[in-house]
Amino acid sequence: MATIGIADLLTPARVIPQIRAADKCELLDALAMHLAADSGLSKEALVAAAAVTADLPPLMLRGGVSLFHTVAAGLTRPIAVFARLRKPLSLGGFGDCDTDLVAFLVSPADTRGDHLRALACLARRLRRTDVLAHLRATKCRDVMYLILTSDEWRASQVKMPSSSNASRHFRI
Repeated sequence: MATIGIADLLTPARVIPQIRAADKCELLDALAMHLAADSGLSKEALVAAAAVTADLPPLMLRGGVSLFHTVAAGLTRPIAVFARLRKPLSLGGFGDCDTDLVAFLVSPADTRGDHLRALACLARRLRRTDVLAHLRATKCRDVMYLILTSDEWRASQVKMPSSSNASRHFRI
């Protein structure tokens, strides 16, 4: 796989608008459950793969965003799940900032290059402040997927006229 886009990693079904978790283990368990349906692996196999890196702090991209990643035998391509936590959690990352947005990436164990490309793809998208603001502002799974996978939502944003032109367009 030469280039990887977020649409290659996510589906709308693997974008979770609100997820509850009391701690890191419960969060990884819930994320693994969502990945299991599309990965061909059992939830237990994904949890076991996550356990290898569970004691490490997640990759903290920006305030409130964490990215968990691991490899697992039996996958044919990288796969990810994205979620917004109902209540932010302290996951022990850099600066110990509470996390409210999380991604979990699992890649085939034998394709480390694809894993790094997928990790970089997610990290680039999730470090953008405009993307994060819009992800936090919506509760709709499909809108979240669109924000994560494309920039079409940016073109559809309504631009307000400047104040000097406002009187021509609106009665003030």
